[in-house]
Amino acid sequence: MPRTSKFRKWLHALNPRVPACLPTAVATLMAAGFAADADAQTIDRPEGTASPTRRIELEYQRFYTATNVIRKGDDGSGTRFEATDYTGSHGNEGRISAFLPVNGIWKGDELRFVIAPFQQSGTATPSTPILYDGGLFRAGVPLSVLYKFNTYRITYDTPVLESLREDGWALRLGATLAVRDAQIKLSQPDIERNFTNWGPVPLVYFSAAKDIGARWQLLGEFDAFPAPGGGGLFDGSLKAAYAVSPTVAFTAGLRYQFGGASDKDFYNFLREWAGVVGVNFSF
Repeated sequence: MPRTSKFRKWLHALNPRVPACLPTAVATLMAAGFAADADAQTIDRPEGTASPTRRIELEYQRFYTATNVIRKGDDGSGTRFEATDYTGSHGNEGRISAFLPVNGIWKGDELRFVIAPFQQSGTATPSTPILYDGGLFRAGVPLSVLYKFNTYRITYDTPVLESLREDGWALRLGATLAVRDAQIKLSQPDIERNFTNWGPVPLVYFSAAKDIGARWQLLGEFDAFPAPGGGGLFDGSLKAAYAVSPTVAFTAGLRYQFGGASDKDFYNFLREWAGVVGVNFSF
């Protein structure tokens, strides 16, 4: 059996929620890489170089929300409920990232800009009443739920442990300021509650790139910051990249995110996985 067919079956068996197009895309990338190795041709990559280049990364995500628990009410009086019972667990999102070398404090410094949207909505009928933000939503009546948590991020990062470049590694460390654009809206025919929240979130940023063959790299990165009570935010990915030219690379892999907040008036905890494919442009 061709190795790409085996890979598609293995990836789907690992996680049946990954859409059929994702294993196919990854398998296609691998097949192209094996052919490129036979050519024994080296192409400069957009990632992992001694001097960062200007880059734009476009990413498609097919996500699965494992849990999204919500409660809102004064002094813990609200009802905890699972938002995915109403919004569903699966969805599609896009993401755009831009990287700009600045060589500010140290040589090789760069700015990173990210637009990371996340939104789910849907309608279902609760079997028990839900007390949310002072409003009582009745059992047996269709309830619509909208959940949004978009972030807009800017990162300043710098290369670290540069001696590892001889072994094909490129490591970067920095700080991210994320602005959250959050909304949770519940509505029934005779009642509605709409909670919105904007605010800054400081995060630690780390990325790693490793050369693994002609035209191939393994890429990992995360933004993260813990918070008391199990809150905070973690957004990390692990992807394989295949350079089809000095300025274009295709990527495929997985993204994992979790985060939330916890106090006497509000509780939210979200955890999700996503299969991702993308393209990087360098110039």
